Amino acid sequence: MKKRALALAISAAMAASMTTGVTVAAENTDFAGEELSILVSAGWMDNRYDATIERFEDEYGVTVDLQTIPADQYSDLLQSKLATDSCADIFWIQSNPFAIASVIVDPEKYCIDFTGASWEEKIPEARRAACTYDGKLYGLQMWHNSPEYVMLYNKTLFEENGWSVPTNYEELKSLCAEIQDTGITPWFMPGADGWQHQLTFFQIGGVYEEATPGLYDALNNNEATFADNEKMLEVLNEFKEFSDLGYFGEDWIGTDSTNMANEFGDRNCAMAVANSSFIKQIKEDTGTEDEFGLFLEPFGDNTWFPASPAGPTMFGYNGSEHPELVKEFFNFVTTTESLQEILDNSPAYTNIHVNDDAVEQHWLPEEEEFMASIPEEKMSVSVLQNGTKYTNDYWMDFGQDMVSFCQGEMEANDVLANMDTNRAEAAKTAGDPAWN
Repeated sequence: MKKRALALAISAAMAASMTTGVTVAAENTDFAGEELSILVSAGWMDNRYDATIERFEDEYGVTVDLQTIPADQYSDLLQSKLATDSCADIFWIQSNPFAIASVIVDPEKYCIDFTGASWEEKIPEARRAACTYDGKLYGLQMWHNSPEYVMLYNKTLFEENGWSVPTNYEELKSLCAEIQDTGITPWFMPGADGWQHQLTFFQIGGVYEEATPGLYDALNNNEATFADNEKMLEVLNEFKEFSDLGYFGEDWIGTDSTNMANEFGDRNCAMAVANSSFIKQIKEDTGTEDEFGLFLEPFGDNTWFPASPAGPTMFGYNGSEHPELVKEFFNFVTTTESLQEILDNSPAYTNIHVNDDAVEQHWLPEEEEFMASIPEEKMSVSVLQNGTKYTNDYWMDFGQDMVSFCQGEMEANDVLANMDTNRAEAAKTAGDPAWN
């Protein structure tokens, strides 16, 4: 690549490009010499896009400036860039049916309108709500359709020790005590990442809706609060109990996910909340012959699958000096060749959720087995952060409050009340009439 500020895994991208054939440089000379900037949070592109970006550079004779920002800094930086009219040509947000209104707020001002683009039909219907606003298409979401952030466990280790997969909280608690007695960390929890530990609370949205039917609608109409919700308090207190008992590891708050695959491969941990396709990464990174499986997270006695038609989504900046080049990039990454390349170069994901039958998916048998085991009626409720307005906008804040709660610096209900306060502020900014 010619120039990639803050780009990841350059050497891996060069190696990947060698396997996809040689493309004649600057094949399309209309944009020769231009630079395309992309602002993205860490983990949303990674090296899976590197080979595709390099082909784009070569074919159009351009330079791509990939600006990868740590997750805990990204939201504030993006808002600053938008507010000062200094955003990159392409920017990303974690989108859901409410996020464009609450995160971007004024998409007509900040986003290129892609309505009618050739790739619009490539976005599955379930994901289009996260890409559109007021009937206009602004975003492109190309995420996977694997079970997201469920319990991943070492099946071989379980079988050797006679451990059974837990189906409720008390069974999980008893299991973790047995695992801990062997010197193995029961549940690997990377608190230092700042965004992973709160998945345990939000991914089980179905259990909150089940406990209080109509809760999602009530939250979206400002007729209910997080504070004083009995099931939410139950889950937060269970999380703290596990923290106090050491079931997440001695220093989970200071532990990041960098070494998680090796922790599994070395049998230093037995379980973690992870994407199902992380099984692929464990095996490829460590060479372990152990087998792995999946089960539903049992906090709150949960039995619901984490349905989530949402994910990282890229947008074209309306203030770009290269709007036509931005459009060409969106066209380029949605070709069958690029979609296949992005999937094949993914270190973890086994599939890409797009309407393109020509793309060869790589589903794991463990994923297919797990999905087949979940009753359809238990897959009907979205995860909490994507089914309720303004919630995902304060993901990092909620995670910080969870840590403070575990450290004894605040009460469980204060964690929930802070989310209510933050959601109200976002609703006010968005001019939501339900909060007037």
